[in-house]
Amino acid sequence: MAMYPTAYLEHYADKYAANMLYKHGLKLDAYLADPGRYEHLLTAPFPLMPAQTKVRVRLIRKEALQLQADTITQQLDGLPRNNVRPFEPLRHQRHPKRRGIASCFKRSRRPQPQTT
Repeated sequence: MAMYPTAYLEHYADKYAANMLYKHGLKLDAYLADPGRYEHLLTAPFPLMPAQTKVRVRLIRKEALQLQADTITQQLDGLPRNNVRPFEPLRHQRHPKRRGIASCFKRSRRPQPQTT
């Protein structure tokens, strides 16, 4: 452990305690070794507590699910509806009702009954 002058130690230890830098997970020894390195922590917000982190994760998931549901409803808004539910119209060619020349089938001719 390094030896520090009393004035240096009192100044930076008071600054460490006043700004509650221990909440950032910073040890006093590390802060005293290089206070300039941790200047950004003086104005930074404290990290969340475990219970707050759980709530934050739950809210983020809820927001993501809501966003996903919103995008799905936006995609379905342009589709036609059958009563309530939207459906996607099929895009295929229908066979013609007359199944003959139009559908490229050859009709076989019935053999004529032979009369004797």
